[in-house]
Amino acid sequence: MEYYDVNDVMKMTGMKQQKSYDIIRELNKKYKKKFPDAEIIQGRVLKWFFDESMGIKKDCQEQT
Repeated sequence: MEYYDVNDVMKMTGMKQQKSYDIIRELNKKYKKKFPDAEIIQGRVLKWFFDESMGIKKDCQEQT
């Protein structure tokens, strides 16, 4: 599984560090609600879930 960290989220959203952590935290809450048995890694968010939540299409992503 591939994850984005806070630096990736900051770069993609243009938000500062604290706001980017807030975004990751909220997305992880939504992920946990959708998949209750899943394990969450603090400070990281699954790439596919972030992309889906933000409406980013796979073919439009930059290579990181």
